[in-house]
Amino acid sequence: MINFLPRLISGILYILLIFSSIIISKESFLLVFSILTLLVSYEAYLLYLKMKKKGYKTKYILAPHFYVFISMIALIYIPFANSFTYDPYKILFIFLMIWITDTMSYFFGSYYGKNKLNFKASPNKTWEGLIGGIFCSFIFSIVSFYFIKEVYPLWKTILLGLTIPLFGLFGDIQQSEIKRAAEVKDSGNLIPGHGGLFDRLDSTIGNSFIILIITIF
Repeated sequence: MINFLPRLISGILYILLIFSSIIISKESFLLVFSILTLLVSYEAYLLYLKMKKKGYKTKYILAPHFYVFISMIALIYIPFANSFTYDPYKILFIFLMIWITDTMSYFFGSYYGKNKLNFKASPNKTWEGLIGGIFCSFIFSIVSFYFIKEVYPLWKTILLGLTIPLFGLFGDIQQSEIKRAAEVKDSGNLIPGHGGLFDRLDSTIGNSFIILIITIF
């Protein structure tokens, strides 16, 4: 209970920051997300230094901070894709999908998870959590298209509903491997109860390029 309250408050403030920066204006979005990009890239850089100190040689083409930086740049470009005019609903829809997926994956994994996905870097992930996240993401994509707002064409909306949970898992696993190599539990301590920004944005970072590709085409 002691840790729950700061975790809840910081989580709400984080969501409000993201939501308000997207809705208020193009300028607020660019300002806030540019700051987030610098902060999360810096966290990844510190992890990279710890990895090197531990003698770990990265197996990735890009060092963690470059992977994070270009992924965040791709994310920032999404609401400007195709028309080059700012469309807040595109990026807001993406964050809602990611938040719903993460929340429901955690719910189904916690209450019904029995069959492990067997990822060494993230051993608690289960098939039940993954399938529950995909199901809820898919349902929300349909509901949002017909009853809330048509942001993408139907086929893109459904495709995003199915791919966001998968690439969110990819982002989560990638971040877990980086933290494991750096021998740390959290990427930082910027957000009380949640760790660092990289801990909150791992699924988003894992999704940014595939979402940008779907958005453009």
